[in-house]
Amino acid sequence: MLTATEPITVTISHRLGREEAKGRIDQGLASIRSEVAAYVKSLDYSWDDYRLDFRVVAMMQTITGRIEVFDDFVKVELGLPRLLHLLARTIKGRIENRAAALLEGPKGKG
Repeated sequence: MLTATEPITVTISHRLGREEAKGRIDQGLASIRSEVAAYVKSLDYSWDDYRLDFRVVAMMQTITGRIEVFDDFVKVELGLPRLLHLLARTIKGRIENRAAALLEGPKGKG
């Protein structure tokens, strides 16, 4: 079987409500895109209601994933190629830290 590696799943709690959490993730994607531009060949994503499907190609590796926004948590699921699976713990930590920063407490009008 070619897909022997399990997806990485990260769950981040929040108290923003579904719509606000989705909005912050959407805004955060713009800054993430600019931060990783030098390393990423392509970053494609699309929303389907409260589910974001994405595909990233970097260093000749393709990462696919999904972000699902719920009322009180966000679930991130990544499918990593074997080479990047060696960095799974580091990648998971970065996702947790970045998502927590995006979803912490009220901003502006909240």
